[in-house]
Amino acid sequence: MRGAVLLLPLLAAVLLPAAAAAGGGNGSCVRSCGGMTLPYPFGFSSDCTIRLGCDVGAGVVFVGGTRELGLVVRNFTPRALILKLQPNCSRLFNASVAALFSDSYAPASRNALVVSSCAEAAQISNCSSSPERFLDRNSSHCTDESIRCIVPPTNSTRGHHFLNKSEVLRSNCTGLVSAVSYSDAGGPSLLLGALELDWWVPGPCRCDARANCTQFPATRTRPEAFQCECPEGLEGDGFVEGTGCREVSKSKCDRSNYLSRDCGKIVLVGLIMAE
Repeated sequence: MRGAVLLLPLLAAVLLPAAAAAGGGNGSCVRSCGGMTLPYPFGFSSDCTIRLGCDVGAGVVFVGGTRELGLVVRNFTPRALILKLQPNCSRLFNASVAALFSDSYAPASRNALVVSSCAEAAQISNCSSSPERFLDRNSSHCTDESIRCIVPPTNSTRGHHFLNKSEVLRSNCTGLVSAVSYSDAGGPSLLLGALELDWWVPGPCRCDARANCTQFPATRTRPEAFQCECPEGLEGDGFVEGTGCREVSKSKCDRSNYLSRDCGKIVLVGLIMAE
């Protein structure tokens, strides 16, 4: 399918531009790297609630201990980190899976993982999109026949559900080629080359009194956790330890900039991927 539209928001459109946002929460957390400043609870040092990596030269934020995995963050939302996974047949599977699951985030079940060279007995499927779209012609590790997909569980119900790390690793694949994210924003769609990591903050709700709190019950592998989000008409991250929620002046919410961060919205920039 040529000219497929990917709703991969540009990172710069959602990073907080003001130092005020970086001042919330952990006082010793380093939230700035080069020209980028991250919103609470994210940062670049070990003192931050959710630590991410930064490549100053490339101007990118990434997940995992090394930039070479190519797990680049393109957007932050009150619910998820949106990653861009350029098709790469040399991306190491086990190292990538280890980086995608942490104490504070995990791949949502809205994702399918595009993988290569898996065990014959693995419970994986043929991809709905042609393997040609995911092949890296500069790599000798991928062929049309080796591309498969680890799809979301069919028994998921509405709510907060994640891919199961143990089940993913049991596929015994060699490469994580790319990913496909399923979105129902503005109508059902497939986002090729994108992966959503749902994130959370450990502990009971610590949200601004005017924020909405989403709770994650404790599981065998994760303690109790939560997310905060300011309702429409208020701006901020919603966290007591962050910027909380503030009134938005009507002048900031006229039609010309209604979809700006000043109105509690995030601008989505459509990118075109053509073969």
